[in-house]
Amino acid sequence: MWSRAAEGYRVVTVFGLCLWSISTVAQGINENVTAVSASGSVFTAITHDESNVGEKENSSIEPSAGVSGRVGGSLQSGANSLELQYGGSLETTRDLAGGEQSGNSLVVGASRFVHRDPASRFDFNLGHEVNSVRNTSSFSIEPSNYDTRNTLSAGGGIRFYPGDLSTLRFSGQAGRSFGQDDLNDKESFTASTELSRRLSERSTGSLMGSRTWADDDGIDTTIDSAQLIYRSRRENGSFSFGGGLSQAEVDLPGNSALESEAETGFLDRTWVSEEWTTSVQYNRRLSDSAIDLSLNFPEGFEFLPDTIRERDLVVSDSILISHTNFRLCGVCDLGLLAEGAILESEITGATRHEYRANVNFGLQITTLQSLSFAYSWQGDAGENSGTITDQIHRFNTRWTRRLAEDTSFGVELNQTFLRSRLGDDDEQQFSLRLVLTKNFSLVDRRSNSDQ
Repeated sequence: MWSRAAEGYRVVTVFGLCLWSISTVAQGINENVTAVSASGSVFTAITHDESNVGEKENSSIEPSAGVSGRVGGSLQSGANSLELQYGGSLETTRDLAGGEQSGNSLVVGASRFVHRDPASRFDFNLGHEVNSVRNTSSFSIEPSNYDTRNTLSAGGGIRFYPGDLSTLRFSGQAGRSFGQDDLNDKESFTASTELSRRLSERSTGSLMGSRTWADDDGIDTTIDSAQLIYRSRRENGSFSFGGGLSQAEVDLPGNSALESEAETGFLDRTWVSEEWTTSVQYNRRLSDSAIDLSLNFPEGFEFLPDTIRERDLVVSDSILISHTNFRLCGVCDLGLLAEGAILESEITGATRHEYRANVNFGLQITTLQSLSFAYSWQGDAGENSGTITDQIHRFNTRWTRRLAEDTSFGVELNQTFLRSRLGDDDEQQFSLRLVLTKNFSLVDRRSNSDQ
């Protein structure tokens, strides 16, 4: 457990140091910095756990102490852009009944660097993710109980211009994951070609073809895909859609093979203003967890999922709606997300439904005090989309009092409810935390607002 914590914090430390070095360079380009910040905290907590096993109820109260940290931000400078968001905690808990002490840790986040210069033929990117991975059907009320997976990705491309209005791009993207405990290491590589033509000042049409190779614990998968794509820049955002076909071949254990074919496509409409962003996305894909390593990197880090789930080769239909308002009422901000997906296994034929929702609300009460509320929900269903078999609710309420310009004291109330129809125990957890935080900020969205 402690080795997992050490490894996780090495990740956070490395990226924190990178961010610190970037900040010295970014002093002269503040106008290009959306936000760059970090924080470190020490906390003490008291936690009450309850679980129901049939008609028997178990409960416990445990005090704890620990440290946590966060680093996040986005930076745009010329052809280079960087976005990152990491958070982690290390906590020691004591069981009052038995006297035993235990430690748990949690690190989640992602980062991505992109270099793309319109004056150059070449572009490249680097990325990293650390996730809590749920490789079973049930949720865990304690996030640190999930396995941790690190994923590295890198890729690049070269562009040619066969005409004044046309662009031909060849690219490659690789991803590799390093799993812990029950997770297998995975890797994949995608080679793609895209021919695009400018249709107007703000729109382009393109034809894309790709081949992806993946290895997941000795299971080799190859997917060939082709799509027609339309993209348009609007005064208030962007609009794009595409459609095509994907074919997969999987080498299964025992010298058997499986072939699959699916129609694929996507639709994306995003509205952007100075104070808010709204997005509606639909996506139909043929992929698995290994394939996603080189295909499915998050475009935005505002709503990273609490956990991700291992899956075999599936045809997935998903819709995601998100809204972020940075200045809802001058002294408050709001973030909303709702996502639903249908996944049909190409190996077993089973169908399942996955859902998640997030609400984040922040209020600046006075110049020294603020209040925040966060709610997240995840749920799973089988063939019947309306029957939730496993779900988890998380509530977080936090009051913060600024003690100095970069130091604050906070009181947190965290509530978690796990409900299951799979025969597992229902659980609930209540935690009260006292938190002392030191903040580091280069630029803050609200630094110039009247508090």
